[in-house]
Amino acid sequence: MRRRLAASHARWESMKSAIRVAVHFLLLIGALVVAGAGDASAQSASAPPPLSVSGWRYEKGQSDMHLFHCELAKCGTNSKVSYRLYAPGNPMTLQQYRDSQQQLVGALEQRTPGLKVTILGVDGDKGTGVPRLYKARRLMVAPGGQREYVASGLMFGSRASASLISSSQDEKASNDNYAQFAVALTMLVQTPSTR
Repeated sequence: MRRRLAASHARWESMKSAIRVAVHFLLLIGALVVAGAGDASAQSASAPPPLSVSGWRYEKGQSDMHLFHCELAKCGTNSKVSYRLYAPGNPMTLQQYRDSQQQLVGALEQRTPGLKVTILGVDGDKGTGVPRLYKARRLMVAPGGQREYVASGLMFGSRASASLISSSQDEKASNDNYAQFAVALTMLVQTPSTR
């Protein structure tokens, strides 16, 4: 019994140590990203993204957008995820985010005749404190009947803000892919300023 407890304790200590290393690494990346995020034009087109997820191919998007294409069957055919980093301090409320999603639907449908966009849900934190997360889910049906599920959101932290968009032909894949990147982005924008 004591040996099992000792082995279990050793595994727990090893896991805590690995988590500490991972968190410190992400905090370091976050500090570097936030320090360099203000001057995106100075960043090389070949520079690696501030964060990435295994199984996704990176492509530098326009301006300061970071675009990823799925390379694994589990994340869904033609699935994409993109994010952008912004300065902290955006006071947007959940109601303002909901209103912006309604406006986005109108703009998307106007831009592509025959496109039908349905908001499946909008969730988020109340108030304007940080950390704060907002997420919207949409179904977009093209004139030819092709369906695309989109999960998009905003993350507000003490060190940065970020927008995140995941799209896939499969709703579960869209949500799962969003969640993969959201975990890392949330940690990045919440990086304490006193580290």
